[in-house]
Amino acid sequence: MMRAGFALLAVPLLVSCGGSSELSAPPPTVSATASVTPAPRASAPAATPSRAVSPRPTAPTATPRQADLARLVVRSATFTRTSSRDWDRQRVGAFDVERFVGKLSGTPQEDRQLLARTGFVRGYVSIRMSSDDRRLVVCLYRFRSHQGAVTLQNRFWGQYEHGDTFTVRGISRTWTDSGLTKKSSPTRFTAGANVNFVVGNVLAQVTVTESSQTLDGLRPDTRLAATISNLQQDLLKAAG
Repeated sequence: MMRAGFALLAVPLLVSCGGSSELSAPPPTVSATASVTPAPRASAPAATPSRAVSPRPTAPTATPRQADLARLVVRSATFTRTSSRDWDRQRVGAFDVERFVGKLSGTPQEDRQLLARTGFVRGYVSIRMSSDDRRLVVCLYRFRSHQGAVTLQNRFWGQYEHGDTFTVRGISRTWTDSGLTKKSSPTRFTAGANVNFVVGNVLAQVTVTESSQTLDGLRPDTRLAATISNLQQDLLKAAG
């Protein structure tokens, strides 16, 4: 049974890491989740959405060397602050299978089996905030092989229903998702844009979210998510 992502979003959306929505925000009391139509924001137009399709397989890119994954996380000039929330601080940093299923997974038993079958080695989660409280989550997963990274990308993606896709130029075999969610008690809207792609034996997930108590000017920042994803791909390729 598929779970709702952004409506959703899943990075898997309010996907952020894995097949879990857990990193999107601290778990609130949710009485309603609904799809909403955002008001236009002239200063940051979103990319034109397209229908979700399964991308064609491509030849693997160079595999990043066995560098510390923390050093392979993209640095953004927009997201310069660490999160002050305990919920975030408990989840950032390196993770193995046990830490992932204990802290990051919404379906621990299923994800434990997936990580074992795909040859997962280690991962890293980064959560950074902007000056206006937008949120950037980057998850990197290293595997023993390129095929393992692609397989987990497919399986995580299949765990959720998805919203609108958008184009990320310059990255092959990219899966994207964007949308708005509404949560009640108290009412809060979140706009999110998520990009998933593989470089060599590393699966990368980039999620940009912004939350507000109103819909005024709120929309998924697909352009920023695409820009950061291109920078992340360049960094992983350079490590190869």
